[in-house]
Amino acid sequence: MGGVPSKKQVDVESLPRIYPEEDYVIRTRSPMPDTWTMNIMRGKREDELRLESYPLARRKCYDYVKVLEQCNKDNGKFWTIFNCQEENNAMGSCFNHELKVEMDRRRRDMARHPEWWWRDLYDENGEVGDQEDWDGSWFASMEIKKILGINWRKSKQTVESQ
Repeated sequence: MGGVPSKKQVDVESLPRIYPEEDYVIRTRSPMPDTWTMNIMRGKREDELRLESYPLARRKCYDYVKVLEQCNKDNGKFWTIFNCQEENNAMGSCFNHELKVEMDRRRRDMARHPEWWWRDLYDENGEVGDQEDWDGSWFASMEIKKILGINWRKSKQTVESQ
């Protein structure tokens, strides 16, 4: 038994500077639910893209992290949770936006996605086909709507036939 060894730490200050892109227009979302095999393949691909996007998003929000660290040093461990909420929220919103930006770029890179099951959802300009028309509801809610729709149609037919 033992602890899990930590990953090699990278000195962010030694890497080339990357700046946040607040004006970037995000044109893609996570893949819509489909059959279980498509969900597994697309989910695995999304996880790979997310693992590549995390470090870049963190590097882009480096300034926000430094501001939060300075606030932490100024206020101490206890008072940080009360006095540094604005800095923490700014860092979190920057990270979430930059993660979506990097994921969008990777989803739209068709040179790295030759599979038909990926090209059914995305192209270089954003979402296509059913993915573009998808309202964002998840698999369970889609199934519930189907069941309710079927029951509603059945009850409507029985009322009309009487």
